[in-house]
This record gives sequence, structure tokens and C-alpha cells, in this order.
Amino acid sequence: MQVVRTVSVLAALGLAFGAAMAGEITDSGVFSTGAVNTSAGFLSTARQNIGVAEQNGKIKNTAVIVNGAVNTSVGFLSSANQSIARATQNGEISQTAVIAQGVNNTAAGFLSTADQEVGFAKGDGKVQGSFVGATGVSNVAGGFLASAHQQIGGAQGSGKLTNSTVLATGQFNSAAGFLSTADQSVGVAK
Repeated sequence: MQVVRTVSVLAALGLAFGAAMAGEITDSGVFSTGAVNTSAGFLSTARQNIGVAEQNGKIKNTAVIVNGAVNTSVGFLSSANQSIARATQNGEISQTAVIAQGVNNTAAGFLSTADQEVGFAKGDGKVQGSFVGATGVSNVAGGFLASAHQQIGGAQGSGKLTNSTVLATGQFNSAAGFLSTADQSVGVAK
């Protein structure tokens, strides 16, 4: 009897581990208010991930609601990456509501990079039957050769955006400094 229980527990753990490797968020709710992530100094990097699925990532039948998340990196070659409801490597977001309000991503310093993604699927990405709402989100990079990249509600890598609604209000993307670059994408499939 003990052997049967042990085998059952090991099988369940194996299945749970296998599912975790697949990067799937299903039939869930992810709620975050006031999350703060900061890195400062030479070669600093700040990564903030909320409701993110990677490695054949899938987000299905889920609500991801984020208010006031702040991600900041300051210093030489700084990098700030903020991802809210992002699916990568054959990423798929389906039947999901993504709401981001007042989220802020900032990188400052020589060769700084700020990358912000909200409700975005990458690597043969698909966003299907979903709602992505972003209100008052900002992405800022400052310094020599700074770059700011903001992507809201879309898909990349032979991307498909179908039967979905993307509502962005008051989004702000800025790069300041000598030879700086800023690019912003809202509701795109590329």
C-alpha cells in the first residue's frame, strides 16, 4: 500500500513539474497592486514579470489585473524589462482579460534600454478572444544611445490578433538623449 501511495505522489509531482515547464497559466486570476522592482549601479538590470508564461507560454481563461507596478533600472548600461501578461515561444493569450493601470518602466544611464510589454504574445504569437486594457502606462529611457520599446496588446513572429479588443488610454513611451530611439506598438500583429 505504501508503495502505491509513493508512486502516486511521484507521478503527480512529475505531471506538475511537466506542466510547469510548459509555461501555462489557465483558469486563474493574477492580481497585483503597487509592486516595485529596482536595480541601481554599473550594468544594472531590473526585470519585473507579472502573469508571464514562457517556453511555449499560454495564458488561457485568466484575468491579469495590475495597478501601480513600478520597475526601474539606473546606471551605466542599465536595462529595465517590465512584462505584464506576456506569453513567449509560441506564445498564446486566449479568452483572457488583461488590465494594467498606472504601470511605469524606467531605465536611465548610458546605453539604457526600457522594454515594456502588456498583453503581448511572442514567437508565433497569438492573441485570441481577449481584452487588453492599458491606462496611464509609461515606458521611459534616458541617456546616451537610450532606447524605449513599448508593446501593448499584440502578437509578434507571424503574429495573429483575432477577435480581441485592445484599449489603450494615456500610454507614454519616451527615449531622451543623444541618438536615442523610441518605438511604440498598440494592437499590432507583426
